Amino acid sequence: MTDEPILAPGEIPPRRGRRSTRAAAASDAPAPAAPEAITIPAAETRASLAPRQAPLVPPMPAAVEFARGAVGGIRAQDVHVRSGVVGGIAGDHASVEMGFVGGIAAREASVSQGVVRSVLAQDVRIEQSIVRSVVANRVQVGPTTAIGFVLARQVDGDPKVLLDWRGALALAAVFGALAAMFRVSRHKA
Repeated sequence: MTDEPILAPGEIPPRRGRRSTRAAAASDAPAPAAPEAITIPAAETRASLAPRQAPLVPPMPAAVEFARGAVGGIRAQDVHVRSGVVGGIAGDHASVEMGFVGGIAAREASVSQGVVRSVLAQDVRIEQSIVRSVVANRVQVGPTTAIGFVLARQVDGDPKVLLDWRGALALAAVFGALAAMFRVSRHKA
């Protein structure tokens, strides 16, 4: 005869070897019950359980008035700059008086006694100012205004324009012809 205990059907035989009393007590304890299933109501989805994120583009303020200072950029519906330096302006209406601006992107833009690098707008009014480039539907120009490049459907007034779209086209044609001549002369040499 053997000294092994007789086991009931379905029982697991004990392991042989050294065993701590703590392990023996843990193995004799009943198995924990399976956790209950958690149900999420149909209205809550993974997207609604995710943490809320701030919108990528913050809402635009209604109006910003900026005077005597410097700022990197302004984005608002109505922007008015007086005697200031601004890197860029974006909004519906933008006006600059005696200021320096890197760029304006607006539906309506007005520059008076200022210096602006570039303007992209639907309607532009410029008086006694220096503007490097203007791309617009309609441009109204006052006295003593200098503009480097204008691309517009309609220009009212008498601006001092360095290059309009016709001049730019002619300059590009001359530049292209010169480049072609230099290329041909290089290949012959």
